[in-house]
Amino acid sequence: MRTTLCIHACLGMILTVTSFCAGQDQVEPIRVGIEEHLGETLDLDTLSFIDEDGQPVSLKPLFDKPVVLTLVYYRCPGICTPLLQELTRVMDLCDLVPGEDYRLLTISFDPKETPKLARNKQRNMLATLTKKSVSPEDWRFFTGDEENIRAITEAVGFRYIPDRNKVDFVHAATIMFLATDGKIARYLNGTQFNPADLKLAVIDASEGRARSFMQRIQKLCYSYDPEGRSYVLKVNRIILGATFVFAIGFGAFLLFKGGSGRRPGGRRLADEHPSSQTTGDAS
Repeated sequence: MRTTLCIHACLGMILTVTSFCAGQDQVEPIRVGIEEHLGETLDLDTLSFIDEDGQPVSLKPLFDKPVVLTLVYYRCPGICTPLLQELTRVMDLCDLVPGEDYRLLTISFDPKETPKLARNKQRNMLATLTKKSVSPEDWRFFTGDEENIRAITEAVGFRYIPDRNKVDFVHAATIMFLATDGKIARYLNGTQFNPADLKLAVIDASEGRARSFMQRIQKLCYSYDPEGRSYVLKVNRIILGATFVFAIGFGAFLLFKGGSGRRPGGRRLADEHPSSQTTGDAS
């Protein structure tokens, strides 16, 4: 009895502390990190940036298919390049085709960076791909002014601050998946992913578009884990599906076997061919 009371008391204290911490988190906004805005929509009509040739470009014409968005700065000595390199790795391994199934858009959040830096980064990243040939038109690298950068980073919840050296930035790494209307469909945070993460997130961003049968099956077998920020294989769904298929197949087998022993009139075949009986009668 005492042990039970102690356990309940400890659980109560843990819940109290957790609630207090959660309340503290709600009071203090995130300064550095990702504040996910799933389901919110970017105002594509007002957002414009500078392309690799120094020309102003509106975002809306680029959203004729799902968009894989990354926010980096091109001189970053830390996680920006590893993030883009990991993206090229999973692009190579994924069976979706950039330019056909989705577009990629990388935007610098440093207003001091130039189109020349964007062009060099684009050339380097495209050269990293070993199995796919991606057109520069399908993976754009933009720069922008402070107003548009602030608008898009606030819209997607990308929080960063200047570093102490006043040159670099303290920031997180994430890949965002946007639908054709600019709606935020998925975040994949960190710098390590797998091809299933990319493929299923693009499928999420394609909600409302026609999917192939195998894409529907994959969608059932995987689900998004918000804590791990990745897709995980749902073994219980696979077992349930296999059990269902087995039950249907076994039921069909029983029906077939039971029906094969009857004539259309309902009589069994054995009734038409009675077995010979030896009664011991004298011949």
